[in-house]
Amino acid sequence: MDLESYQTNITSIIAGGYITSSITIGKELGLFDALTNLATPVSSQHLADLCHLKERYVREWLGCMVASKIVSLDDSDNYFIPDGCKPGVKSLNFAFLYPFVNVMTKKAIECFRKNGPAGFGYDDMPAGLPDALDSRLEGGNACTIVDSMLESVLTIRGSSTVTTILDLGSGSGMLTRALGKRFPDVTVYGADFNEDAIDKAKAKTENLANVKFLTANASSLPNDWTKTFDWIIIHDVLHDLPYPVECMSEVFRVLKDDGVVSIADPAVHSCHRDNIGDLNLAAVGYSLSSVICLPSSLSTEGAAGNGIGWGTENREAFVTEAGFCVKNKRKIGMSCYLTCVKTE
Repeated sequence: MDLESYQTNITSIIAGGYITSSITIGKELGLFDALTNLATPVSSQHLADLCHLKERYVREWLGCMVASKIVSLDDSDNYFIPDGCKPGVKSLNFAFLYPFVNVMTKKAIECFRKNGPAGFGYDDMPAGLPDALDSRLEGGNACTIVDSMLESVLTIRGSSTVTTILDLGSGSGMLTRALGKRFPDVTVYGADFNEDAIDKAKAKTENLANVKFLTANASSLPNDWTKTFDWIIIHDVLHDLPYPVECMSEVFRVLKDDGVVSIADPAVHSCHRDNIGDLNLAAVGYSLSSVICLPSSLSTEGAAGNGIGWGTENREAFVTEAGFCVKNKRKIGMSCYLTCVKTE
């Protein structure tokens, strides 16, 4: 890469960060929703009125969106999102963690220092983080994930009946609720160590009598759960854990002998060389991991310190060493899904 290309690459990356601040504003204030729902182009004043906002600020925001080719202009300089592009607006959900990054970056900087803290747990992160993490699963994404995982599970279990499911590291329960709706006759448990997340999960779960939430540590699950679950899901959790060995030991214990475990984590390779040029997944993944996942996985003494940089290859080897056989591996979206059973 020559010097000019190198500099352009850096400035483009930084520019994207600044523009994301405006994307966050548009999402938070309903501007994208309004533009998506409109059938015809509108003026900045019309858009501001629809969203109950000040026109001058909306006009400045539109300037950023037009320059970034996210919003278009017609011949009369009215604003719109082309009908064919409107489904792509959901890609803006990729910015779900942006409002929290600045706060956590300041904390992570201290962890980088030799005399700084080893890490910090989710209890020390912003209060709205569990909801932000769950927002990735909105708009039917949770149901899509459930169906994608289920395909491999059914291939393994055949006609065997599923009666109990555990969503381990459930957060605010978006995926747990999707499981409960998908399997109304199955008892679905959502477990997370974060009491705030579990409180929110319980508050959001209505008319789902088959869904239960509890505060539990993944390294020390209830004693009476031995060989309880037909299917255990560990979605975007394992790389965050300080003690993944203890977690998988507990998973082995509470899983039925013919049960299935679905493990999903970011599809980032373990070797840095294999991630060269992967800006949207690997570069973003490492960046977020430096301020969220790695500090979490180093938050207590003797912690593993995996983070997203652990990578798919190392993670698969770890799961195998933990006593599981990987029966299916595939990439879905930005995650690598491992479907596992106990090693015979």
